[in-house]
This record gives sequence, structure tokens and C-alpha cells, in this order.
Amino acid sequence: MEPREQTVLLISDDAKLCARTRHELQSRESKLRIAMVSSVDAARLVVEEEAPAVILLEEATVHTGDEKGARLRLDAVVSSLAGYAPVVILGNEARPAELDALVAAGAADYIGLPENNLPAAADVVERRLKQSRQVEENACAARYESERESGAHAVEDFGQLLRHELNNPLTGILGNAELLLSEVRRKNDGRLPQGGQTRLETIAALAVRLRETVRRLSQEWESEHRSSPRAKRA
Repeated sequence: MEPREQTVLLISDDAKLCARTRHELQSRESKLRIAMVSSVDAARLVVEEEAPAVILLEEATVHTGDEKGARLRLDAVVSSLAGYAPVVILGNEARPAELDALVAAGAADYIGLPENNLPAAADVVERRLKQSRQVEENACAARYESERESGAHAVEDFGQLLRHELNNPLTGILGNAELLLSEVRRKNDGRLPQGGQTRLETIAALAVRLRETVRRLSQEWESEHRSSPRAKRA
């Protein structure tokens, strides 16, 4: 099967960095599209439409704040984006402790090397792209197998597809919920902490996405099995 084009969503307001990153990634991957936006707000508007396999985020872009001038927290931004695709953060320092949980959960990677070490970041992006391709290939194999015969192998591959499809939004939901609970417990004043409304909105949006994903996968699975040879014989 010919591999399809994949998309990396690059979030950076540094034109030189964007050009260098595009060159570095496309020199490694022939079927790769680089979508670029200059702010986190812009990324939130296009991330569903772009359907990226990986999101590459320059840390400095987060620290410039949002369109309302409010300072954004890196962990909150990464949590919201991780609901759509793994996030590779390009920074200039050691990884902030606030990202430990997201990295441990496999939702993010942090490249904290001097002068924005693009080869190191590209290595991680390349690995994430290969993982995404493997999951897609397994999903195609599962669909083919389920059309041919509704057997145990197809069920196993469908389970892998289901885990992949649900993992990203679940990671975003859990990450934002844990961060919000941590802030509430720390302040212990019965009030929603700063940024709490944004976190709740992210949780609600990802929960809706999760529900729609389950509905879509269930419909596809039922449709494939109704049309399978075994189902027709039954």
C-alpha cells in the first residue's frame, strides 16, 4: 500500500526557524506536508481541519501569550493540543517539571537543547510519524481482514485502532482535569483558578470529540461486519 501524505503542524512565529524546520523534516520524509501557524490561538482554530500526525511546538511561542494578552502555561497548552496529536516541544533549556506527566504518558516529547537543535527534534518527529503510519497500516489490515473474515485477528487489530483513536483525546481530558484539580486543591478557596474556564472548555470539547470517535468507529465496525462474507452466510 502506498503511504499517504502526513502532516506536521508547526507552531512558531520565527520565520527562520520555520524555514529551517521545513527543510530538515522534508529532507527526511518524502510524503510530508508542513502546516505552519504563528500562534497557539491559530493552531487551535486549524488543528481539526489539518488532522496532523504530529504537532511541533516552539516553546517561545507559548510564552508570548494569547490574543488577549494573558500568559499561557506550557502544560495547559500541550494538554489541549495532545488531544489531537502527539506534541514535540522545541525549547532551549531543560524540560520543565510541569511537563513530566505528559511526557510519561507518551503525549509529548521535549527537546531542550541549545540553539533549538533541529536534527534532534526531527529524529523525534520522524519516530512519531512512523508510529502513526504503523497504526494506520494496522487499521487498514484490520479492515481488510474483517471484510474477508470476522476472525480473532481482526478483533485484535480493531482493538489496537480503538486504543489509538481514543488515547489522544483521553490524554487531553485527563491532563487538563488533573492540572485543574491540582490548582483547586492548592488554592483551596472554593473558586475556579486562573485559566480554569479554558481548561474546562478544553475538557468539554475533547469529551465531545471522544464521543463522536466512538460513534464513528462503532458504525464503521458494524457496517464492515454486516457486509462481511460470514455475516451474509449467517
